[in-house]
Amino acid sequence: MKKLWVALGLYAALGLLIWTTMSDSPVPIAGGSISIRAVPLAIVAFFAVKTVLRWKAEQIQAEDEES
Repeated sequence: MKKLWVALGLYAALGLLIWTTMSDSPVPIAGGSISIRAVPLAIVAFFAVKTVLRWKAEQIQAEDEES
């Protein structure tokens, strides 16, 4: 559980660094535009969700092995 909180804290710190250091200028993509800050934030969010899902899967697997 401690590793999960450390990982999530590091993801949050990385997200904060991305938010404060990258500009919010739009980049044209396929007729629309997206913030240049949104792309790395989405990637970090993806890894955070993946980490939580993997942690939950390991908990379920450990419960199944006990029974």
